[in-house]
Formats: sequence, structure tokens, C-alpha cells
Amino acid sequence: CLQSFCGNAMSCDSNGRWTQLLANLESQCALAAQVIRKADVFLLCTGAGFSADSGLAIYADVAKLEAYSARNLDYSDICQPRWLAMEPELFWGFWGQCYNDYRSTAPHEGYAMVDAWADKWFRKSTVAESIRARLSTDKLADGQSPRSRMIAEQQQEQQQQHQQQQE
Repeated sequence: CLQSFCGNAMSCDSNGRWTQLLANLESQCALAAQVIRKADVFLLCTGAGFSADSGLAIYADVAKLEAYSARNLDYSDICQPRWLAMEPELFWGFWGQCYNDYRSTAPHEGYAMVDAWADKWFRKSTVAESIRARLSTDKLADGQSPRSRMIAEQQQEQQQQHQQQQE
């Protein structure tokens, strides 16, 4: 439901919902932009439809080929790992075609937009640097990776808290 987005208590099944949303679209987009800009982290999740705009098949359609339908197989059937042992040709044929399709399809403009946002707002940010430092596998002077050190420090902190609670 778009109640929180639209800013009032209108009913989710109200016929005027889309009209009201469209009437307030510009101000709602400006509000969303303000909220996003103030966020420390922005997680953008997309579905298969994002790639579909480049011309790739969505999950429901990727296995809709005569060879699979003749065997009464759909996408969820073909995705089962057992095919690698049972019929490697089927497994590699399906996944090889998916791989080739994704490698040979030019991304649409949306991918460039997301990449530009990441460059402008995230990749060089303090938050990004902090995340990279925590995930880095580079060794520090003591031979530990930053991630290993962080985990050890967290465990030590938890042990100290546990000891304090028992005292």
C-alpha cells in the first residue's frame, strides 16, 4: 500500500489512489530524494524486471523453450542442482545459455545511472571506506586482517560485557 508514501490515510483499494499519487508525484519524489540524500547507507534492490528492460528474459520466461516444455520442465525444475549429476548436458546447456545471454546483452541506461550514483555518493564516502576496511583481507602489522581483528574485538567486548553482568 502507498499510504505512507502518499502521506495520508487513504484506503489501499481506493480508486483515487493513483490519481492522487500522480498529482503529488513531483513533491513525493523530492521528499524521497531528501530522505535518500540524508541516509548513511542506501541499499538498492532490483528484481528481474530491471534486467528485462535490457531485453533479457525474466525468471518466469527464461526456461520457456520447446526443449524444456516437451520434458515438462519449467524454471524451478531446471534450477535444481541435481541436474549437474543426473544430466550434465541439461545443466550446462541451461546455465551456459543464461550466462551467455547476460554477458552478451548490453545493459540499459538504468545501470549507468546506478553506477553514477554509486560513484558520486558512495564509493568515495567515509561509510564505503569503513566497510572496505572491515572487509579487507590485507594483513595488518600484527598479521591479522582488519575483518579478523574486528571479529576478535567484538568477541572480546562481548566477553567483557558477560563478565560485568556476572559480577
